[in-house]
Amino acid sequence: MGRHRRDVGTVHWQPCPGAHTGFVFICPGRFEAQRGYPCAAGTGANLARVLLTLHERDPLRFSSPHRAGYVITNAWAQVEYPALTQRSVPTLAEVLQTANLERLAHELAGLRWVVVCGTLAHAAVHALRERGWLDAVVACERHLSQRSINGIRAAADTSGRLAHWCDSVLTQLTRCAVQVGGGMPAQA
Repeated sequence: MGRHRRDVGTVHWQPCPGAHTGFVFICPGRFEAQRGYPCAAGTGANLARVLLTLHERDPLRFSSPHRAGYVITNAWAQVEYPALTQRSVPTLAEVLQTANLERLAHELAGLRWVVVCGTLAHAAVHALRERGWLDAVVACERHLSQRSINGIRAAADTSGRLAHWCDSVLTQLTRCAVQVGGGMPAQA
């Protein structure tokens, strides 16, 4: 894999030295570009809400109720929104480019648990695992945008839908932890 030097956060990536858990979203958009950090606006508000629940229910994997305690990145580093790029997300082919996957692997290096949010993010993380570039236990769930969360039919309101989202993440991480031995990546 190529060399990457990134010591500070960017519009697409929030590093967190010492973190054990991270989140992967699809790409930064208009609000991330305006605010200068990943997962802003409504998606960021939903992330804040689920972190409270995840921390309360599983403080080992989710050691902080605050986003600053986690790596937060995107499957695609470039800002995408219609007024700027005439689209909201990258193509699958772009996400799966080797250089992009190398970047993502670098940003997730050393994590034990990764929560993947959105279909394109799922594809990128799956590709990392196929290449042996990610040893973390992974939970794949829908994106935390309000539009995506509103698609959860198991509850009638946002609070209930986010609780359902958290249930799914925790079930996946627990099931995978049993399969791979406590949720820790295999040691070489």
